[in-house]
Amino acid sequence: MEGADGNGLTAMQQQISEIVQHGVIDPNFKFSDADFEILSTLRYDPGFTHTNGGGSSGTAEDELDPRLSAADVREALGESPLSDSGEYSIDTIAQMLGEMQKDTLPLSPPPEAEEELETSEYGLKKIFYNRFLLLGEQFKRLNLALSFFKWNFSIPFELLLEKLIQALPCPLELATDLSSRMQALLSVKKCYKMRVLVSSSGRMRVEAHELPQNWGNFATASQYFVNTVLRGFLPQQDEVWDVFVDTQAIVASPFTTFKTTRRGHYNAARERMTELSERVHNPARKSEILVYNSAFELMEGSISNAALLLNGNETSNSLYQTPFLTSGCLCGVMRYYLLKKNLITEGNIDVRHLNVGDQVLLFNGVMGCVRGVIRNSLE
Repeated sequence: MEGADGNGLTAMQQQISEIVQHGVIDPNFKFSDADFEILSTLRYDPGFTHTNGGGSSGTAEDELDPRLSAADVREALGESPLSDSGEYSIDTIAQMLGEMQKDTLPLSPPPEAEEELETSEYGLKKIFYNRFLLLGEQFKRLNLALSFFKWNFSIPFELLLEKLIQALPCPLELATDLSSRMQALLSVKKCYKMRVLVSSSGRMRVEAHELPQNWGNFATASQYFVNTVLRGFLPQQDEVWDVFVDTQAIVASPFTTFKTTRRGHYNAARERMTELSERVHNPARKSEILVYNSAFELMEGSISNAALLLNGNETSNSLYQTPFLTSGCLCGVMRYYLLKKNLITEGNIDVRHLNVGDQVLLFNGVMGCVRGVIRNSLE
């Protein structure tokens, strides 16, 4: 072929090949294990186990309502009005969560007194396990990422839980062993964002960053959980985020599917978000940007998974829909939780069809669910 090189490529084809290699493949799929750490972020919250207010002494271990902890919300609730697709409508979800605000919810199993649980290390670990949001799923996701990147080791669950507890700031410096540390932390009502970082060498480090907290006056852990983790579903919203649609596509890769410290694509998107937010009159206190792949499929937010509110009509209910994993989005634990509970559904979402004023649900394993409104469009 005229003008072809030794590989049978023309000069133009060779140029395109180099652009794809160096502009797409190398930065997104060619990497050194030493270049990044696998990352897991989760919420530590004593409110998930302690009651607060409502006449309670605050000394009882309060387990979440079974409708929040059951493997399938439909099984726990029994018959409920569902949409044709088998998912809960927004109105039904709001009604269900409203019922969980009442003080008369049955607890299953019955609450255990903390003084009884304190007598054994097992009992203390049970309390602290429940204080780390979706820890079981975080554990699975962490080891799934280790397996994908072929790092040839796994993190034992006991080690993960111990490292998380040891990373919590403790009021007693002498509480060096795990049991005494848990005893000292038992009554400390501070929330933390936990960052678990694992390197290819097997080194694991855990950071604890204190979160602002608004305990409110909730009589049960279920009430607190709903108002903290699932507040985005509640009718009354004190805080609604500004949400922007990115102006550039990003490449779906292992670094979008799994959470790592290699976040250049998200950092660049957040820089563009800052520019977009300057055009908004009376901007919200918090904002997020939605990223999408080269096929204009919505993937997620830069720090969250996302679901779009699909407005219902005479024959269907309003539902929140999140992108399929095939879009390249993060396989987040809150995303899994909401899908497992049938609180959201999956689908393909074309970002070119998103409009100013569309409502979205943003969620991750630290903040839970919050509501947002789209402030720009690609059209």
